[in-house]
Amino acid sequence: MRRLLLICSLLLFTAYGSFAQSGTVSGTVVDAAAKPLEAVTVSVMETQKSTITDSKGKFTIAALNGQTIKFTYIGAKPYTLTVNNTTADPVIKLDLGNNSLNEVVVTGYSSQRKADITGAVSVVNVKDVANIPTGNIISSLQGRVPGMVVSNDGTPGGVGTSATIRGITTVNNSTPLYVVDGVQTRDNIATLLNANDVESIQVLKDAASAAIYGTQASNGVIIITTKKAKRNEVRINFNGQATLQQFHTSIPMLNTQQWGEAYWTAYKNDGLKPAHDLYGNGDVPVIPEFIDSKKTIRAGNTNWAKEVYHNALLQNYNLTVSKGSENGNSTFSFNYFDQDGLIKSTNFTRLNGRINNDYNFLKNRIRVGENLNLSRWTEKIKPGGIEELTIAQHPIIPVYDINGGYAGPTQGIGDKPNPIRLLDQAKRNRSEQYRIFGNAYIEVEPLKNLVIRSNYSANYRNGFGSAFEPKWKEGDRTVNKNSLTTTDSYDRQWIWTNTANYQLNIGKHAITALAGTEAKDYYSEFLTAYREDFIIEADDYRYISAGSGKQTNDGLASRNSISSYFGKVDYAFNNKYLLSGTLRRDASSRFGTNHNQGYFPSVSGGWRISQESFMKDVAIVSDLKFRASWGQNGNDQIDNEATYTKFLTNLTRAGYDIGGINQGVIPTGIIKDRSGNPDVKWETTTQSNFGFDLSMLDSRFNVTLDYFIKDTKDMLIDRPYIAIIGEGGYYAYNGASLRNKGLEGVLNWRDKIGKNFNYNITLTGSVYRNKVTGVPDDILYTFGGGNGSDKTIVGQPLGSWLGYQTNGLYRTQAELNDGINQPGKGLGRIRYVDVNGDKVINDRDRVWLGSDQPKFTGGLNLAMSYKAFDFAFFVTGVVRDAYNNSKFYTDFFQLWTGNHGTRLLQGWNPTTNFDSSIPALTAVNLNDEGRTSDYFIENGSYMKLKNLQIGYTLPVAIASKLSMRNLRVYLQGQDLITVTGYKGADPESLGYPYPLPRIFTVGFNLGF
Repeated sequence: MRRLLLICSLLLFTAYGSFAQSGTVSGTVVDAAAKPLEAVTVSVMETQKSTITDSKGKFTIAALNGQTIKFTYIGAKPYTLTVNNTTADPVIKLDLGNNSLNEVVVTGYSSQRKADITGAVSVVNVKDVANIPTGNIISSLQGRVPGMVVSNDGTPGGVGTSATIRGITTVNNSTPLYVVDGVQTRDNIATLLNANDVESIQVLKDAASAAIYGTQASNGVIIITTKKAKRNEVRINFNGQATLQQFHTSIPMLNTQQWGEAYWTAYKNDGLKPAHDLYGNGDVPVIPEFIDSKKTIRAGNTNWAKEVYHNALLQNYNLTVSKGSENGNSTFSFNYFDQDGLIKSTNFTRLNGRINNDYNFLKNRIRVGENLNLSRWTEKIKPGGIEELTIAQHPIIPVYDINGGYAGPTQGIGDKPNPIRLLDQAKRNRSEQYRIFGNAYIEVEPLKNLVIRSNYSANYRNGFGSAFEPKWKEGDRTVNKNSLTTTDSYDRQWIWTNTANYQLNIGKHAITALAGTEAKDYYSEFLTAYREDFIIEADDYRYISAGSGKQTNDGLASRNSISSYFGKVDYAFNNKYLLSGTLRRDASSRFGTNHNQGYFPSVSGGWRISQESFMKDVAIVSDLKFRASWGQNGNDQIDNEATYTKFLTNLTRAGYDIGGINQGVIPTGIIKDRSGNPDVKWETTTQSNFGFDLSMLDSRFNVTLDYFIKDTKDMLIDRPYIAIIGEGGYYAYNGASLRNKGLEGVLNWRDKIGKNFNYNITLTGSVYRNKVTGVPDDILYTFGGGNGSDKTIVGQPLGSWLGYQTNGLYRTQAELNDGINQPGKGLGRIRYVDVNGDKVINDRDRVWLGSDQPKFTGGLNLAMSYKAFDFAFFVTGVVRDAYNNSKFYTDFFQLWTGNHGTRLLQGWNPTTNFDSSIPALTAVNLNDEGRTSDYFIENGSYMKLKNLQIGYTLPVAIASKLSMRNLRVYLQGQDLITVTGYKGADPESLGYPYPLPRIFTVGFNLGF
């Protein structure tokens, strides 16, 4: 009985204690939109006792009548509450203003406030890139994320886009890991994600932030979260874009008459009488009526760029329907994306559907959900190398002959094929692919702040390709054989992840612990069939069984798997001192038992100095945090069977006529293809990062700066196959090492003038240096472009050029009498530098000339709004060197018999163009001027007005009368202005890539 009375008394005391006079106050802290705020510091000013709010904004603290409770939150104005007899379950609203430090971002199996992050994490403002017309949202991040280099070309759909984070980390696959709604992949984002569905993007750059992903994270991690329904809201959004694309990066090429004049000048410079099969042998070149002996091909004056490229259209439409309630949310979106390429007959069309649902039960203690993305895309792919062919083909060749057939080359003008024939033949080839991409999960919260989650994700792709090579004739060339190649392929990946996440708040201490396991399995298979001799070439007969000639087939499968355990602990004291540690263990099927497992640790810390008492009077500083981190990531990107010795049956290389009778069937033998290495082990990248985050003037001015050192050791490489090794020369082992180090930063200023004018300026920039720090002895002088004898790439950037230095042209006889033995030298010829001083120009004079790796990348984004109007522009820039290999065509007549650039017309001449830096025209390459040299190296730096946009949003009052939630229309331009000294086609895309278009877009965003 006494125990019962005691229990009842305790219960009554506990109930009474909910009132202020009992000494305990409980309540909730929310923002202006009534959203619960986590990690708000709640302190009693008289006693200095404090606590922080939980994930639901709840708090409980001991306080007596008359005492003052202070609520502080990063970037928010402090709020005070005096305790009295009526203080019961208060709801405290804090004004966050422009502050973004409390924004919650996904950082790997969990989420954190930006203020608590101790690693190097960049958060992309998706609003800045939401309306950029691209099939690949990664392409729109160029220049917006410091430390991230995005390489774009104009391939329809954005499938030619790639990215690196903090430099080239490995000679293997340098693609970062993408995590879309928790699903990990290295696949091209263009094939699985609609840009309109993206809600947020985080880029994990240092080892500490990315180490939780272990072996997948050595190249950085890009986390993408898609849009979900808002609680208690029903929304319908429809977006549309119509885009015109223009070709604008042509290289000026010679016309038919100019080509003849250049030929005549070259021969005269050589002291020879000009004579040409087509232009005759008179004093001046004469364009013939016909260029073939049958007189069926009239001489043309073809601008091949205008024939190959054209203005193209892009259409992009997206419909999203979402519904949210207290117990669940559902979202459905459908996207149609259709982009014709600048190259005629090329196209990318994608249909994309996404379904997202999540539900909660038992007062949100059990949560289940799924994200499912279905994609179907078709591609019409360009013939390989047609971009270079466009500038190489001779202008005298017309597109068609007088009979309507394809014209072709004849004597003296090269042997390149007709580009239009290639395009016409390829335009009906098919490439169709499907992808199912998504995950399903269940979360259980058995105890307060303990969340147990099981997540299963799948990525399945199936593809089919059909490429038909018809019979063809162009000019005098005829091919009477046709063939068909078909390929059927698929790959599948599943990942099963189980995690437990626990949060514990004790006074000023906040601890978050995460533990998990993960299993991954990847399998791919393909089957290829080839057949010749099709009597009918119509589309309905382009199937393997319709052929009657030679047929072959090929097929292969590949599989690898990874098993992982990982854990992470985050600790914060008084919202001021931050510490985080991660450990992941991965075991990969690509390694043998000797080194199957790899352990990847990281540790990071932060000091929010702005929370110190001595900073309270520094009102100008809203937040200041110093960060430091160290960690390791792994890489297993090698052949799945690198640890095994492989033998293949092969008739060509292993067949032997044992009887020596030279007749009958030769037995198929077995040959050693690869030598296994059971000791090959993990490639490891170790990274240190030091940074700070500064927010000033009520969070109007913000700065983030990071310095990093990134070392890759035990790089996984395949030994170059040297003939003397003999059979089985392919051999994988741990070899070279690399170092990247750099500095990157973001400056942001956002403010308003008056009530209606808002503006936001963001400047990003990064500098980094890359160098090879070690190479195994057996390939020391051959790896990465070494000369095989005494030049090694160690100390040079990966991808450096080894070649000759030049010292202008020989312009006078005195210069020719320099005592240097340079075979082929003469007036108007390139003068090469005698580096070793032996008076002879040869291979021993080659030196390292640099690389095209960026020395600086940056961007400037300005966004403004005035009432219903908004305006934004984005400028990006790169500082680097560039190897302009188009000079092979534009500066040297002697290197090629096809077309050349108009720069030849400014070639050196002793009387009319003495100061020219372009070599004199010549018909013979005695001076070997096509060799790698710094003549081809230019300043490849550029600055581009990458995006310009102006929009108008219908006022809410008018939109509501029209039963709309919002309506915005806008005009946009991309790749509008380029400032550069580069002489090639486009400094952004070096070499002969698919050209980037200039884009003009009209679009709208409509919401109900």
